[in-house]
Amino acid sequence: LLRKHADLINLKSDFTILDTDDQLRLLKQVVSYLDLDPKLYVPKNFLYMIDQVKNLGLFPEDITNHEYENQTKGKFGQIYKAYQKRLSNFNSVDFGDLITLPIKLLRANNEILNIYQKKFKYILVDEYQDTNGAQYILLRLLTGDRKNICCVGDEDQSIYGWRGAQLKNILNFERDFSDSNIVRLEQNYRSTGNILEAASSLISENQERIGKKLWTTDSSGELVKILNLENDEFEALFIASETKNLIKNGIKLSNIAILTRASFQFKDIEDRFLKEGIKYKVVGGLRV
Repeated sequence: LLRKHADLINLKSDFTILDTDDQLRLLKQVVSYLDLDPKLYVPKNFLYMIDQVKNLGLFPEDITNHEYENQTKGKFGQIYKAYQKRLSNFNSVDFGDLITLPIKLLRANNEILNIYQKKFKYILVDEYQDTNGAQYILLRLLTGDRKNICCVGDEDQSIYGWRGAQLKNILNFERDFSDSNIVRLEQNYRSTGNILEAASSLISENQERIGKKLWTTDSSGELVKILNLENDEFEALFIASETKNLIKNGIKLSNIAILTRASFQFKDIEDRFLKEGIKYKVVGGLRV
């Protein structure tokens, strides 16, 4: 879309997309050009702030009363504006622009907006709970009066607020698209009854949710065991000890699995298993 209509947003169709390192380099130039002390006006911090306001779909002219503008006594707006001008001069965009510039383009050109509203008759959005403000604005522009939109999401699985995701997008879905039909997928095929009950009980304390009742035809299964371990090292010790006990009780190593949220959690467990002489295989990660 941007390459096709680049001339309308002061770009050439062969514009480049800057990565984070190039963005930071550009911001350092901006801070220097504005004769600001980089120790007081840290380019890396301003890069984060610019990314955040772009996630909200805000342009330099929209941030007059924004908290960043108040915190920096007006310097944020000055830097943001100079940064965007420099991007344009270099025929470049950053990742945030890939959403915000189409918004600017479609808002300013009704004829082009109508073309794309007719072109995209139906819109499907996955992981709707993780959409940010800019993506929301773009969706509303493209759906127009038809509102032929199908969104799949779960407000209880929203974890990307730090990336600019707005939970209110999914919470307000029925209000924004009042003629929509809501289908709740409440049957669970993965977990036993006790796991579902524990998870549902915990998440029910969250006040910002649409609400649902998960159920399964599986058995109740074993009770959920909750452990509070002091640190990663103690956790690894416990896992190694439990693994050894299972082996003693005739459980094969191939029937034991350790699930982690992120790959960095492997290291302490691997170190402990190596010390204990427990054979293991890492699936979906790199051996440290």
